[in-house]
Amino acid sequence: MPLFCGVKSLAALLQSLRGQERLWIPGLLCLVLTNFMGVIPPRIIRHLMDAVSQSGTQSLTPWLLGLLAATLARGLFMYWMRQTLIVMSRLSEQRLKETLFARILAAKPQAVEAFEVGDLTSRLTEDVGKIRMFIGPGLMYSLNLLVMFLMVIGVMLTVSPVLTFWVLTPMPFLVLGIYLLNLKILSRSAAVQAHLGKMTVFVQESLGSMKLLQAFSAEPSFIRRFGTDLEEYRNKNMAFARADALFFPLATTLVGLSTLITVWMGGHLMVQGKVSLGNLAEFILYINMLTWPVTSLGWVASIYQQAKAAQARLEPILGLEGRPHRNQGYHSDQPPAWKIRNLKAGFSGGFVLELSEFDAKPGQFIGITGTVGSGKSTLWKLLTGRFPLMEGSLKLGGVPLSEWKESSLHGQVAWVPQEQAFFNDTLGANLRLGAPEADDATCREVLNLVELGDWAAALPQGLQTGIGERGVQLSGGQKQRLALARAWLRQPRWMVLDDALSALDSGTEDSLMQKIMNAKGDRGIILISLKIKPLVLADCILVLDAGKVVGRGTHNELLHRCSLYRRMHDLQQQDPTTAMVAAEQEPGLARDVLPQNALFLPHN
Repeated sequence: MPLFCGVKSLAALLQSLRGQERLWIPGLLCLVLTNFMGVIPPRIIRHLMDAVSQSGTQSLTPWLLGLLAATLARGLFMYWMRQTLIVMSRLSEQRLKETLFARILAAKPQAVEAFEVGDLTSRLTEDVGKIRMFIGPGLMYSLNLLVMFLMVIGVMLTVSPVLTFWVLTPMPFLVLGIYLLNLKILSRSAAVQAHLGKMTVFVQESLGSMKLLQAFSAEPSFIRRFGTDLEEYRNKNMAFARADALFFPLATTLVGLSTLITVWMGGHLMVQGKVSLGNLAEFILYINMLTWPVTSLGWVASIYQQAKAAQARLEPILGLEGRPHRNQGYHSDQPPAWKIRNLKAGFSGGFVLELSEFDAKPGQFIGITGTVGSGKSTLWKLLTGRFPLMEGSLKLGGVPLSEWKESSLHGQVAWVPQEQAFFNDTLGANLRLGAPEADDATCREVLNLVELGDWAAALPQGLQTGIGERGVQLSGGQKQRLALARAWLRQPRWMVLDDALSALDSGTEDSLMQKIMNAKGDRGIILISLKIKPLVLADCILVLDAGKVVGRGTHNELLHRCSLYRRMHDLQQQDPTTAMVAAEQEPGLARDVLPQNALFLPHN
């Protein structure tokens, strides 16, 4: 084992060996047999040399055959050793990646959002690879050194304890050198891996925003920044490499010193008749056998320090708390109703949303609007279970939302966020994400509902057409309508939409809302929108400002009773020229109530 390694860190790294006894137990057996066969040839050579010096070449054939058999057996056992221990490390790598990926998907959204995507990618690839290197080659060479050292020293002691003592004299200096180098390697390895994660984040963000960089001609500055990061990464790697490079010369020098001592002391003992020429040759062969394992000790120690740093970076992911397992659900055939009383949500510094009373019955169309930062998205996160409730009551179907079983909740409530997520797959695969059993006819029906039917039918391969990474081949409006179709395909009881129509033009928006109203049946819809126009048909509209409800009622009622709603409506109804004048007169309000694509707003 690598010297001076922490017991806790080593135990954590070896966790992945559980359940793989069918590989590492035979692997250890083959390792022992490999080394056992390795110590036999030097003893045969000793007998050969002694036989030659005493009786010529008359009786060499049996010894030569024995030497050949031992060499072939050692090679065979070494092959099986590598086939078991290295394969075990690959399987451990696979299991660890699966475990980490499952922990991330099962964790609370707030916990995962604390990590950057690029850094997570680096940890699941580079850091897991470091651990694989330790539990595979690193562990194999460590155990090989231990077993070989015990066997060789045991045999050497039976030949000459005095010569063995002198041969081992340089070993304490090797141990001390490894200890001092390990201190440098651990800190430098951690710095290299942390900087790699930072670079991965930068590259991921740059590639994801490539069109934006080109639009602003920002490529040169980003290239320079990447070059600076690369230079820093190179410097950190060079600092690590300089410390790591000292291991091999140190080990080789001290092993060479052991050979020199063997020849010097062995010559004196041979003159005194205490050892034979064959014994001296045997000792030199044993020292040569120890050369690579002892030299690899530095390499293994380096691998261990890198794996230790990698394990420390993976611990936060392995320690992610999963979402609570809840067993309650809704078992009625009737659509559930929403009921909110004295709701308060926010952070420790204060509430960002306060809602004293809110009811939504099955089949209703509820609208939520308000100025920017008024708490609309916070309410959406509460209704979809993505934000913790601090005070009050939030119930769906008479059951507190925090007690709903996730699968039951997602079967009742489908949501569409402001930012849609798509996978590098076909149109049909992305559409069927929540309803994999849906047939092509049903998919086409839903696409017609969101006015994507003709577009999908004109694609070269229809539903089997790829849409590119993150849906790069789709426009903003197509993404929003496809996300809406994906949620609708699940046939939920409630649709909770967070500004899900913001990228649509006025005509498409009107036509789409009319189709949704005709097709919704007893399905409830909660639409959160900065724009007033999609909410005109709502049964009830809540108007939020600074986290509080300042208006409640139908569209016509709010036009007469809520001044903020009326001002929002009037500003959004104006043509761009008139809206520009209004924005100059009230720039703060205009920025808070006008959609982003309504006009180019003046800057302060």
